Amino acid sequence: MGRAWFGKKKENEPGTGGEPAQAESQGSFQPNPAAARKFFDRAKVIHEASNFEYAMVLWLQGLRLDPGNTEALQNFLASGSSFASGPARPKGPTKDQIAEVGGSSPVDRFLKALLYWGVTQLDWAAGLRALEAAVKLGLRDAARLIGKRVLGVAGEDPKAKKDAFVSLMNLFTQVENFEDAVVAGEIACRKDPTDGRLAGEVKNLSAQSTMKKSGYEQGSTVEAGAFRRNVKDIAGQRAKEEEERIVKTEEVQERAIASARADYDSRPTDVGAVQKLTRLLLERGALEDEKLAYHILLRAYEATKNYRFKQQAGDVNLRVARRQVRAIREDAKANPDNAEKQKLADQAERQLSLIEIKEFEERVANNPTDLALRYELGKRYLELNQHEKAIEQLQLARESPGMLTPVLWGLGIAFSKLGWLDEAEASFREAITSHPVQTDETAAELRYGLMEVLERRAVESRDLAQAEEAFRLAAGIAMQRINFRDIRLRRQSLQDLVKAIKDGKAG
Repeated sequence: MGRAWFGKKKENEPGTGGEPAQAESQGSFQPNPAAARKFFDRAKVIHEASNFEYAMVLWLQGLRLDPGNTEALQNFLASGSSFASGPARPKGPTKDQIAEVGGSSPVDRFLKALLYWGVTQLDWAAGLRALEAAVKLGLRDAARLIGKRVLGVAGEDPKAKKDAFVSLMNLFTQVENFEDAVVAGEIACRKDPTDGRLAGEVKNLSAQSTMKKSGYEQGSTVEAGAFRRNVKDIAGQRAKEEEERIVKTEEVQERAIASARADYDSRPTDVGAVQKLTRLLLERGALEDEKLAYHILLRAYEATKNYRFKQQAGDVNLRVARRQVRAIREDAKANPDNAEKQKLADQAERQLSLIEIKEFEERVANNPTDLALRYELGKRYLELNQHEKAIEQLQLARESPGMLTPVLWGLGIAFSKLGWLDEAEASFREAITSHPVQTDETAAELRYGLMEVLERRAVESRDLAQAEEAFRLAAGIAMQRINFRDIRLRRQSLQDLVKAIKDGKAG
């Protein structure tokens, strides 16, 4: 493309008008919604022409002038999703896009974080960085919108750690979104039930959330004058606020869905119309809404052959299936002595794994260069003990940005299950070396995996050096995380193994 999208502007470019593009250089940032609108209007035209890469840049140019515009933010994310699912299948922003998001001001950092997240919206860590930047700028509505999406994706990721949800909780609190702060905090508590201090914080946040919803909290009241200054079209503003509101009444939801349905009926193959209606239906989340969203996405795929729609329909199907399996598993947990319920739960989880494998096999076939999808498929093969298939996909996924540690972890487990201990040891050691944090739960899992491999070798060959290293690994895990898995028992059994080997050699 080679456009000078950011940086110096020509005099005839939209939004210049002689004013500096970044008011921070004058000491304080001053939004310019009128100038931003010119970029937003142009971005909409470019998006509809399917030039999603350039549309993203135009949305960002407008957001540079009006960073709190949540409608533009939503449209930017829609362009990002379309760009990411296009024929090029980019792994991240293009060089042209990155080159145009320069500068070091708070707004620049916000735009840069948005750009990286916009192309990789399933990367909740990238979304978390965008959320942090929005909070630092004081963009309360934008932060709530971003945070809601990040929380949804992170909440579906079993590898997401406690610290991520604590960060989300704190960021939500800063923008007075106490309801989502409580949700994030509760997930963090489930990750670490022993953290009494965190549980107390979540309890206090829950009380604040209740007070805010009940109208008891007076300190956050917005000045009437400040509110009136930005409201030009009361009806339009209300519709916009209702659509973006996190907690929606049934009446508000019904109006938003009816409006989106009318728009969809007038242009049923338009990406924006399909995305808006299905998003609102899934937010409301009734079973009939999910069915309707599923069929809308399939119809859009059949009409356009845009695989993105088929993939989103698959996401809806998986969402329903996972919810059903959770209900069956919870029923089994509530009846631990009922063997039939335990068997039913195991069967349901296996069936879900088969459904997920079929879905991800199709996605990989349609997106053969998407290494993140290959990782997801490999992970699911591993869950069903299809170890050689798992190894094939995980090896292909090694070059996926940010995925080296989980890929090596999966390879270590698969090789170990096959009895290929040399390969398993090499995978775990490389993962330990490459993992950036040596004290988190992932580091403990990696060391535990290596410990098991070394223990097996020590038992088979009566190798003292390997038994001693396995014991040191167990002791190190115990020192950092005494309640990790069965580490206390494993530490003792390895200590006994070391003694037995020494005694045998001495004898």
